[in-house]
Amino acid sequence: MVGPMNAKARTGIRIVVLAGLVAGLAATAGSAVRGWSMGGWSDASRQWVVCQYVRARINPYELAQRLLRDTFGPATGPDRVRLKERRIYSVSSAHWTAETPGLLPGHPPPEATYPPSTLSMLMAMIGFLPERWLLPVFTSSNLAVLAVLLWQLGGWLRRETGGGRWPALAAAAALVLLWPPVQQVIRNGQTGVLSLLCAWLAVQRHDRTPVTAGLWFLAAMIKPSMALLYLLIPLVKGQWKPIWTALAGGLVLTVLPAFWLGEWPWTLLIQWMDLCRYVLQGAYTLQEVLNAAGWENTWAGTAAVLAIWGGAGIWCGIHRRADRVSLFALLSFANLAWTYHERHDFVLLAVPVIWFVRHAVWPPRRGWAWAGLVLCGVLGLALADPFYIPAAPWAHAVRWAGRLAIPGLWAAAAIGVRQSHGAGSGGFAGGGTEGADAIRGGHERRA
Repeated sequence: MVGPMNAKARTGIRIVVLAGLVAGLAATAGSAVRGWSMGGWSDASRQWVVCQYVRARINPYELAQRLLRDTFGPATGPDRVRLKERRIYSVSSAHWTAETPGLLPGHPPPEATYPPSTLSMLMAMIGFLPERWLLPVFTSSNLAVLAVLLWQLGGWLRRETGGGRWPALAAAAALVLLWPPVQQVIRNGQTGVLSLLCAWLAVQRHDRTPVTAGLWFLAAMIKPSMALLYLLIPLVKGQWKPIWTALAGGLVLTVLPAFWLGEWPWTLLIQWMDLCRYVLQGAYTLQEVLNAAGWENTWAGTAAVLAIWGGAGIWCGIHRRADRVSLFALLSFANLAWTYHERHDFVLLAVPVIWFVRHAVWPPRRGWAWAGLVLCGVLGLALADPFYIPAAPWAHAVRWAGRLAIPGLWAAAAIGVRQSHGAGSGGFAGGGTEGADAIRGGHERRA
């Protein structure tokens, strides 16, 4: 086992952490200014428009579905849409004018790409805000949620390493704030940080307060594509109350907009799924591969999704005694692989980044963690703005490096889960302090 760090190493780490923290805070300030901008048009703006259609009792799914069908034809069957050829990125890709039947005066078509249960959450969050308040309130709330997330992750890192509260918080904050998708969430008005925080709280509490954990899982489902597979953690550990609570809550949140719009709940679900067939895209995801291969909306695509679900479930089941944070890290990759995602959704990988760092730099150091950390750096560069849009060959090469890093990250996370399982219920189980205490005890005895 590697001994404690010497004074020079500790000083160097502190300088690096401080520099990273300053850079991360500066980037966050810039993202917040952009998110607050009243002249901007963000994803929060799009969802606010959807809420205005719901307030007017206009079914946003039916309207969006009709516009896309009239413009591009059916999304299924022999003449189904080929996404890579049609380049449909939003409902606004359809032909429409201010006089199009069903449109609210002064509003574009509804980008109703979230499921009906999410409609209820969005209505409660932003549906009744005046438009002039939307971006300032949403961005400020996002920053508050981010601060709570940093506090939570800093607390976990402190318990794991046995260090001081503020150094651990500074390290966690630097790592999270420098992860490019975090900044994209803040400036684009996305809900990824909220979904991540709620999923983290749910997983940390699923065995102690299962009903409360179920409600946290439900809140994380504001973006089901980001949070759904986290339910595998209580499932493999035999905790059913969080799962039933989340499912029951999701049913209620689906029924509410259906009742208000005068539709059956399954009608809204079918309309939503049909709508998604038009606009599903993906960056560094399975969806991207399916689109490139021409397998979107096919049985091959469905089989690939089920394979990811099944593989993640089987691995978690085999290693169900692994600690919850290790399982959380693995399922973060699984959540981001199986469906539509854009760069900002990769905010989920902020937890694996900290998890890799914890195992890479704190004794006993692990090779798989160092490999995962390097691959996270490659993927982070590929997700960053300078490398994502430019057509230059070097930018294209970086993007491909990010794609190739993902299988390696899966492998590193799977190894980490297996080793955590081998440690038994002690070690790092439950995100507790047992492993750190043991490490510190060993150093003290040798000293």
